[in-house]
Amino acid sequence: MIEAYRRAEALHPSQEPRLVHRAVITPVWEDGSFSYQVSTPDGPSLVRIFPDKRERVEEGAHPAAEPVLPPELTGVQTSPDGGHAVSVEDGNLAVNGVRITHDGAEGHAYGLPSDQNRLPIVVAQAGMTTPPLLVWAPDGRRFVTLRVDQRHVPTLTLTQSCPPGGGPRPLAHTLHYEMPGDPLPTFQQMIFDAETGDRVDIAIEPLTFTHDAPLGVGRVWWEDDDTLWMLYGTRGYRAAVLYRIDARTGDATVVLEERSETVMYSAPTIVEAPLVRTLGDEVLWYSDRSGWGHLYRYAGGELKNAVTEGEWLVRDVLRVDWDAREVLFVSGGHGSNPYDRRLCRAGLDGGGVTVLTPEDGDHHVQVSPDGRWLVDTYATPGTPSVTVLRDADGAVVMELERADLSALEKAGWRAPERFTAKAADGVTDVYGLLFLPGDFDPSRRYPILDSVYNGPQIPRQLRTTLRGHSLDPWLLDPAAGAASLAALGLAVVVLDGRGTPYRGKAFQDASYGDPGVSVGLADHVAAITQLAAERPYLDLDRVGIAGHSGGGAATVRALLTHPEFFGVGVASAGDHEHSGYYAIWGETYQGPPPQDYTADSLVPHAERLKGKLLILFGEMDDNCHPALSLRLVDAFIRADADFEMLMVPNAAHGYLHAEAHVLRRQWDFLTRHLIGAEPPAGYRIDPTFGGAA
Repeated sequence: MIEAYRRAEALHPSQEPRLVHRAVITPVWEDGSFSYQVSTPDGPSLVRIFPDKRERVEEGAHPAAEPVLPPELTGVQTSPDGGHAVSVEDGNLAVNGVRITHDGAEGHAYGLPSDQNRLPIVVAQAGMTTPPLLVWAPDGRRFVTLRVDQRHVPTLTLTQSCPPGGGPRPLAHTLHYEMPGDPLPTFQQMIFDAETGDRVDIAIEPLTFTHDAPLGVGRVWWEDDDTLWMLYGTRGYRAAVLYRIDARTGDATVVLEERSETVMYSAPTIVEAPLVRTLGDEVLWYSDRSGWGHLYRYAGGELKNAVTEGEWLVRDVLRVDWDAREVLFVSGGHGSNPYDRRLCRAGLDGGGVTVLTPEDGDHHVQVSPDGRWLVDTYATPGTPSVTVLRDADGAVVMELERADLSALEKAGWRAPERFTAKAADGVTDVYGLLFLPGDFDPSRRYPILDSVYNGPQIPRQLRTTLRGHSLDPWLLDPAAGAASLAALGLAVVVLDGRGTPYRGKAFQDASYGDPGVSVGLADHVAAITQLAAERPYLDLDRVGIAGHSGGGAATVRALLTHPEFFGVGVASAGDHEHSGYYAIWGETYQGPPPQDYTADSLVPHAERLKGKLLILFGEMDDNCHPALSLRLVDAFIRADADFEMLMVPNAAHGYLHAEAHVLRRQWDFLTRHLIGAEPPAGYRIDPTFGGAA
């Protein structure tokens, strides 16, 4: 197994920067040209493109630029012209080091999100600090920010057993942590003048936090120096309310409001910035009222026309040309796979949709500031990404880059296979990826591992060879580490399932009211069974499941509710009881209070455990706090069930300093109990994931 471990380590997601080259670029636009830095086996290289001349200039090796520290490291938000720097000091706002508020306090601070959205322990362990939440006006002088009141919110205390500096006495850390049905933090918004400190309060009553304050998720924007917009999702996200605000007086007017019986989405998921655009009295509004997420044009608060329609959805809005009456957007569902994106154009006043990127694959498009040029990177899971320059009509002007996967293939990577199967209802299509070892032999039998994440707020990342555009960190992306796990000698499956995004409202609402089924575990059982029936090298007698966070909870649920199918599970940092987890989770996907948020708990069913289970979590996890795992552990002990547990001291929702150890322990567990072999004695993963020690 030692060679398998070495291949798995070499294919860990952290190694992608040195294994995948020329795959992702970010153009920097200038007058008449743009430049970008591209990775090569010899280091970064600078390329300049002159679109009108169809000219490409290779400027060759380029030393890495002196990095500009992000606000997450400096704790400062700087104005666009660099003249003003805003920070938070003891709950008060300071501009260029001078305080402009003086009544901020613990639990009632200016500029900061709630503790639950801030994740203070995760932030501190990552060496970061929380910058103030604000949006600068076009004049670069004024900014809108907020003040959060969480003094009435119940607290959560975490124990740090091994504090920095050593010593036998543990430390207690207390933060505000609202659970479903609890009082929620409230916030008020205000506008400050960075030069004078003058303040204008926005005339909206204190609102409750939902996923985050609107400032934290792109739901507040300036139209001009005097006009501000805010899109607010109510508790439980059953309504979206659009406010227009006079920045001079703070007066606010409700322009639009829409309600839903389940979740009222203003983008394909609640974690994405809303796809709402405004100009004067015109509003481009996103809604899934038809069963699919589409754009609608309003004027003066009245619906004028549907801009898009059909059994597909709008994934992103890239540019609105109000004068030309056109919108450039990204769709999902125009290709052979519903998760592939296409670039499209539509008339604001109706008239149909034109697909501008017909090539099969997933397209990531970046638009020039003047709208004349499009930089399009596209790929499928089994092909290298290609980056091309297109004109405004989608015609290819020139190829810019083609991904170099030679180092990846040399490391043992095998391109995943896309597949389609039927869900447990026998009707609905579900989509997935199958990852096999690089030395795959069809005459052998391979144990199956379901790499899972069950959050209804995040799509399964049915990952292509595009890099750097994943919605989530690799821990929450079940496809990100799949090639590495496959290298151990596993057939790794990544699947969607009813209850997840990007497939239309009916598909996603399948989990509403019962988030415990949001992963579609019955769909996974049905799809994997069909997959194995067509591929005799897949061993249905050895099926395991593994996941982190929501995927950790799904893993335990799989072993308890489908013990005849799933025999091995690795559950990392799971939210095993929604009644004790974030209010946002239960209230959004089970409905606002009053609800029975305890109905999904696995604790009463601990005696059902028959398979092999490893539970992992960090003692300082301020997201899926350790009590969520320990209550389940207590139930397993009372049921006298056999399981293994690893609690990592000091660790938050990721494992940071212990990540290499935690990863190796997961590999060892899967090797023993799913593959049926002994792990290599004494194997250690390099803490930097650079190679075996």
